[in-house]
Amino acid sequence: MAKYSLLSRKEEKRNMRRAAFFALLTIACAVGIIVWGIPSLIKMAVFFGNIKSSSTPIEKTSNLPPSPPFLNALPEATNSAKLNISGLALEGLTIKIFLTGSETLEVIADKDGKFSTDELKLTLGNNEIYALAVDKEGNESASSEKIRVWYENEPPELEISQPNDKAVVNNEKGKVEIIGKTDPEASVQINEHLVILDKDGNFKYSLNLSLGDNNIKIIAKDIAGNQTEKNLTVNYSP
Repeated sequence: MAKYSLLSRKEEKRNMRRAAFFALLTIACAVGIIVWGIPSLIKMAVFFGNIKSSSTPIEKTSNLPPSPPFLNALPEATNSAKLNISGLALEGLTIKIFLTGSETLEVIADKDGKFSTDELKLTLGNNEIYALAVDKEGNESASSEKIRVWYENEPPELEISQPNDKAVVNNEKGKVEIIGKTDPEASVQINEHLVILDKDGNFKYSLNLSLGDNNIKIIAKDIAGNQTEKNLTVNYSP
């Protein structure tokens, strides 16, 4: 019984020392938090505050180029000094139109992606036309398909060497042979009949005649639409 009481007193002393140790540790932790913890927390708060305030939202920009515009079909040749250019691109893109390597015009694609202009001034001869698109960030697309248009405003030459105007034909066949020359690239019609030319633009055509006066219309026309017309009267009196 005495031995049991002695062990109990030793256990109580041990528990009291443990309690005192944890009490001192708690006080030390509290002091540490006050001395080092709060200033550290303040410094961290200031640090993250500075990061937040300096992190101004920046609008993201893209450096990806837009898709190239699509140009609608153009004539192979024209006799007009101005040409209408139209096509499709993404809405809001600026379309730069180039003529033979030099930037000439700018238009904006509308809400439907369409753009057009009739102010493109051509130069005589061959014109190479293409376009590219530019977005709001300044990124440029690849060029569109290049299209060549020939501009010519002079009518083709047309010479008729046979027959003469107001000539009289009296052969039994009732035909007249029309001989002439034009530009090699032109086409010729005689009274709406297409005539074959050689490589130098020479032609020969046999036309059936009616009794009396026969009106003959000869038209030479180039690929640009320019034309030269000559009218003859031939009298058939067999």
